[in-house]
Amino acid sequence: MILYIQIYLKVLKSNYMLLIMAIVLAFLTFFIWAGFPGFIISAMLENLTNNFAVILLCTLLSTGFLFSMLFMPINLKVAKIIADMKQSSQIHTFVRLEICWILVCAAVFWIVLAMGSLF
Repeated sequence: MILYIQIYLKVLKSNYMLLIMAIVLAFLTFFIWAGFPGFIISAMLENLTNNFAVILLCTLLSTGFLFSMLFMPINLKVAKIIADMKQSSQIHTFVRLEICWILVCAAVFWIVLAMGSLF
């Protein structure tokens, strides 16, 4: 885990503009990565099923997927470095990183939704 953090810090130090662009795009495209899953996908799923857990899970994962796409260039650079170090496939490394980002983004979005419902 420390290896991944060190590589992310190394990539962000050398390519800080990628982070700045991702942050700016996160604010400018908030309605896409938060609104589309929250309103469109959840409404479509409500027509298919009444199970709240399935609707919540699909909405959170689609939000995590759309938000993690903003950090795809950073993840590609990190995957290339890790794949070279471990001598594994860059695609497999990238897919693992992207899945982790999707799950983390979905969990953070769930926490934000839960905190918002408390107030």
